[in-house]
Amino acid sequence: MSFETLADLLQQTRIALLDGDFEALDHLAHETGLLLDSPLREDETELAQLRAMADENAALIEAAARGVTAAKNRLARPDAFSTYDSHGQRGAVPRVDAGKTLRF
Repeated sequence: MSFETLADLLQQTRIALLDGDFEALDHLAHETGLLLDSPLREDETELAQLRAMADENAALIEAAARGVTAAKNRLARPDAFSTYDSHGQRGAVPRVDAGKTLRF
């Protein structure tokens, strides 16, 4: 396993987490898993750098999971969506079942 290759994957993972690019995260997780199946030949300094990068990504993953859970909980509330009309009156936005397409 190459330090540069794994460090690059960890950096790409960080960027995908910050961008919310879940499709890229799936691919990167697969690539990282394949790479980690190889023996480690890095020195202690490089391993410490990789661990720090992985720890930072783990914190980002936990934050993303909390955000997704919060959004899911918010969307489950009956008053999740509201708007205001031209008179400043609050009104509900009709809910649409998942899988149905809105047509305007």
